[in-house]
Amino acid sequence: MQILEKIIVYFIECFLMVGAGLGLIGIRPKVKTMLLISIIQALLVYNIRILYIKNNIPFGTHTLLLLISFIILLKFIGKQRSLDSIIATLISFLLIMWGDGVFLFPLLRLLKLNPQTLMCKHGGLLLAGLLANLLLIITFFIGYILKITIIDFNHFHENNE
Repeated sequence: MQILEKIIVYFIECFLMVGAGLGLIGIRPKVKTMLLISIIQALLVYNIRILYIKNNIPFGTHTLLLLISFIILLKFIGKQRSLDSIIATLISFLLIMWGDGVFLFPLLRLLKLNPQTLMCKHGGLLLAGLLANLLLIITFFIGYILKITIIDFNHFHENNE
């Protein structure tokens, strides 16, 4: 059950990454495309992490592999320009790093949740994932749902064509 919960958390995170990263630069892909990218990326995240754990490879370089895979998925499945794919990926990963590094543990402390206990309970990984991805959720809402664009690259591309 914990495997399925991890994959669900990775899927939600990847879906939010596609919408938040591209949404902030004025690109709103179809939900079907976002779902396909999210499923593939979530399975890649899970399998790369398992590979690293089984082979005792220290985490760190896995982030680079995930960055590259996400850029490739945005470019070829999402049919985005290379620069747009790179910028959307960097925005999304930055939001994840901030969420994990800055907001997760203070939120757990504020809600009086023990991280070790949380990881052992059904739904605990999902709750931790949602807390860690709070910035992605907010950015997804702003960029994809409300259609507020922070950087509009379409202006530059229209002038060059």
